[in-house]
Amino acid sequence: VCSRWNGIINSVHYLRRQKLVLYNYGKAKFFSGVGVQLLCRQKSIEFYSNAMLDTEELLDTIVKSFSTGSAMVQSLSLFLRSEHKLAFGLVVANIPNLLHLTELKISANETLTNGVQIDSACLEKINISFYQNSLCRLNTPRLHTLHLTVRYRSEMDLLSTVSAQLIELKVSFISKDHVAQLFGCDFSSLKVLNILLKNDKYISSIIGLETLRIADICSIFDFEFLQMFSHAKALKALTINYFKLNGEVSELINGFKELNYLNLEGCQRMDATKTLDLPGLQTLVMPYKQLSLFTGSTPMKMLTTLYYNNTAKDQMNFVKQIATTFTNLTFLCLQYFDNELDSNAFLHLNMLTKLRVLVIENMSVSSQIYANCPTVPQLERLVMDTIVTEVSILDAVPARFPSLQTFVISNCFLYLIPTDSAKRYMTFDELRRQMPCCRISTKDSTIFTNNAKQC
Repeated sequence: VCSRWNGIINSVHYLRRQKLVLYNYGKAKFFSGVGVQLLCRQKSIEFYSNAMLDTEELLDTIVKSFSTGSAMVQSLSLFLRSEHKLAFGLVVANIPNLLHLTELKISANETLTNGVQIDSACLEKINISFYQNSLCRLNTPRLHTLHLTVRYRSEMDLLSTVSAQLIELKVSFISKDHVAQLFGCDFSSLKVLNILLKNDKYISSIIGLETLRIADICSIFDFEFLQMFSHAKALKALTINYFKLNGEVSELINGFKELNYLNLEGCQRMDATKTLDLPGLQTLVMPYKQLSLFTGSTPMKMLTTLYYNNTAKDQMNFVKQIATTFTNLTFLCLQYFDNELDSNAFLHLNMLTKLRVLVIENMSVSSQIYANCPTVPQLERLVMDTIVTEVSILDAVPARFPSLQTFVISNCFLYLIPTDSAKRYMTFDELRRQMPCCRISTKDSTIFTNNAKQC
């Protein structure tokens, strides 16, 4: 047994997935088993600084493991959560010797009096968050991705020193006081920008920007803020959440002719006369109950993927409207409907002649929805994720979707309601027998029995 287990824990398959976490446990001898060979061969390590980590034994192990250049660690996380800084500082000092290190996360809730100097010839991704004002310097020529939490001017100074080499930046502002300082940064190589304002607006336009995500949950951004991005003509993916879609915003979005992905979740339409005309769009996350944003525009022949939600009680025609507007859909996700997805919702599903994948998630669904649905011979994948319905919904699936290859029933609540007239109910095993060529997954789904008679 020991020989087999030794082979397993030293295999590439196991080492690729394991993580060594050194944390604050209560036993003083807990870390006595962390030997040099164990530390050297780990590819992912987390250090939570505390008195337990500042023992002479572990400090000596860190030096022997990290100073020789033989350590295999690729991902390293350092969390300073107490006044015990010896192990924390010792690991940072040995970062130049970690020849395989590509990812570093460093977080501290105490002031680092002497700051932090990170030198690495191989680091590519860094995540930095300091709760107290601490100076950090980076000498990382291969760095291309930075996740930075900005609380003090020192973090903005840090960003300005490495901004020119960044391809992806995720910056979280604790207040809006430092946002304007982004104007002074050189983002000539930047392709992906993610801005998060946690408590409390401004950022320069970037011509080469390809991906932009903005979520205005606090409703503090205005059109002038968005207009700064109007010159990003190379933009391919745009996420604008919780904005008011007035005429000016719609015109701004229409100006991004290269867009192939648009996410307008949470947006409210304020101008009914303005529609979105994006002929090259391929994926759309529909703003809540705003299908009319697109119904008056040029048919979107390139759009193949649609995420849609609805508030209407009458659901007979929304699929027909989708099929008319988005003629080449291959993937349709229906999610978070305010009302139950009623039995007539799929009366026109066969109009989506190219539909290959249908996903229904996070809502209540009528048990008759497939019974009233026409045959959809081209559908290959059906997913029901976190829905509430009756087991009888399964009865019509084999006949309505004869070409189905995958049927996923995940985290669903399926009710079994006995009646005097009912003689039998479809079971998962019977469904598999009727659809022998379809892979049916029922992971985490539950059948509930209601002993009361159905009215």
